[in-house]
Amino acid sequence: MKLSNSFVIDSPPAQVFDAFLDIERVAGCMPGSRLLGRPAEDTYDGEVKVKVGPLGAAYTGQLHLTEVDRDRLRIALRAKGREQNGAGNADAYVVAQLSEKGEGTLVEIVTELNIRGKVAQFGRGIIGEVTDGFMQAFAKNVEALLNGSGTTPPVAAGPAAAPTHRAPYAPAAQVVTPPEPAGLGSATEAADIPLDAWKFVVRPVLVRHSGTIVAILASALGGYVGARWGTRHGRRHR
Repeated sequence: MKLSNSFVIDSPPAQVFDAFLDIERVAGCMPGSRLLGRPAEDTYDGEVKVKVGPLGAAYTGQLHLTEVDRDRLRIALRAKGREQNGAGNADAYVVAQLSEKGEGTLVEIVTELNIRGKVAQFGRGIIGEVTDGFMQAFAKNVEALLNGSGTTPPVAAGPAAAPTHRAPYAPAAQVVTPPEPAGLGSATEAADIPLDAWKFVVRPVLVRHSGTIVAILASALGGYVGARWGTRHGRRHR
C-alpha cells in the first residue's frame, strides 16, 4: 500500500535535513521506537512497538539509508522488520522530500508499505491513520529537539561504525540524556511505550468527526424509537 504524509517543522530545511540523518539523535523522537545498534555504515538495528486497542505488536528489524541528496533535500530508506511474537513482517520503502515553507520546513513523506500479520487486518484506512499520527508526533518531537527542549537517548550497546552524517549541532563527544517526547510520558519510559493508536488515531478521529458521529447516533436512535413506537401503537389498535 502507498501512504502519503506531510508535516511542518519550525526550523530551516538544512537543519532539519541534518537532524534526519543523525539517526542516533532522532530515534528517540519516534513514538514506540528504539535504536538497538549500528552494524554498518548507514544501517541501523531497531525495534518498533505498535498498539491498536487491545492488540499490540513489536517488530525488530533494520533500517538502511539508500539515498542522501543534500542538494535536492531528499532522503530515501528501506526498512524491514519481523514480529517478535508472531509470523508477521513489514517492509517499507520511504522517501522524504524537504522544502522551504515560510521560516520552517515542509516534510513530505511517501511510503510504499507491505505488511503481513495481525496488524495488517486493520486495512489501509486504519494503518494510514496510525501512520499519520505517528508522523505528527515525530514532527513535534523533532521540533522540540531542534529548539533545545529535548535530547536523544544513547544507542543500545552493540557494534557501531563511525558516524558519517552527524549533524553539526550534535558533537560526537557530547553526552546526552534521554528525551521527553511530546505526549509520551517520561524520557526513561518512552522507549518502552508502544505507539498507541487510541491516543494518536482513534481519539483524534472521534474528536474531529464528533458532530457527524452525534448526528448519526441521533438519527439511529430516532429511527429505533420511532420503529418501537410504531410497533406498540399498531398492537394497541388491533
